[in-house]
Amino acid sequence: MKRIKTRKRHFQITNPLGFSLFCAMVILVIGLIVGVVFLAKGGYIKQMLTCVKSELNGERAVTTQEAEASPSPEFTEEPSTVPTESAEETPDVGTPVPETPTPPPLEPETPNPDATYDPKRDPNAPLAGVTIGLDPLRSASDKNAKKEEGKYNVAFAKALAEFLESKGATVVITREENESPGASKRLKIIKDAECDIALRLFCNHISSKTSGCFVEATKSNQAFAQIMIDEYSAATGIPKQKGNNKKNGVEKVSNSDDPVSSKLKCPCVRIILGNWDNKSERANLQDEAFQQKMFEGILQAFLKQLNPTE
Repeated sequence: MKRIKTRKRHFQITNPLGFSLFCAMVILVIGLIVGVVFLAKGGYIKQMLTCVKSELNGERAVTTQEAEASPSPEFTEEPSTVPTESAEETPDVGTPVPETPTPPPLEPETPNPDATYDPKRDPNAPLAGVTIGLDPLRSASDKNAKKEEGKYNVAFAKALAEFLESKGATVVITREENESPGASKRLKIIKDAECDIALRLFCNHISSKTSGCFVEATKSNQAFAQIMIDEYSAATGIPKQKGNNKKNGVEKVSNSDDPVSSKLKCPCVRIILGNWDNKSERANLQDEAFQQKMFEGILQAFLKQLNPTE
């Protein structure tokens, strides 16, 4: 009788599908074990249990990270009650609002001592903005003139121009040498300059014993002529020359006798400064101190003609 031997059975997986499932289960188990270990070491399991417990007790769970981020009550600073400098205080109701202080007026700039004064740019200069034409007559070529007088007329016109410019005026002179440019050229110079007022000047030749000054003017310039002779005679002391054809130092002439003044739109007269044949009067006409009196008289006549209301 044969004896029956018991054979041990070994676990074998011969099916490929079963082998795949087995490997998947092994990997899943290992993953679960690793995950549990990671959660345990990171404290997440404890946090989860704390949250569950807090939910069960009706309280809000506070995580360890939030607790660490929250400042400790021991180091919390209380808000300061002292206002900062930049804070604006709100005034109480009824408190008057202080007015904004008015800044002090700006001090005028100190003038530069090195700056050159220009009277033409000074609005307070008596002749500021005024253009004046000066026409010295009787050059050496004129038959009624003497050589010395012709030069003097030009020199006096230049000196008068410098004086008037110091009062703010712009001055043009019809000639600067001992020449006779002719009436048409003289007229053109004064017209082109758009002069506001003009004066033609020369000296007289009467006798060595006669002294006097007067003004010749066309009909439209009679008023200006009277102002000129009055101011000039008063400033210099030279008497007004008398005669049948002169009235109070003014002689009326025709337009043909004075083709320059009659064709100008601005006031213009001819002044006879004095008697060149009189030795003492000629000396005064050439004296610089006396010339200042002549300048002042002419200046006052210009101002009165240009500003009749003053």
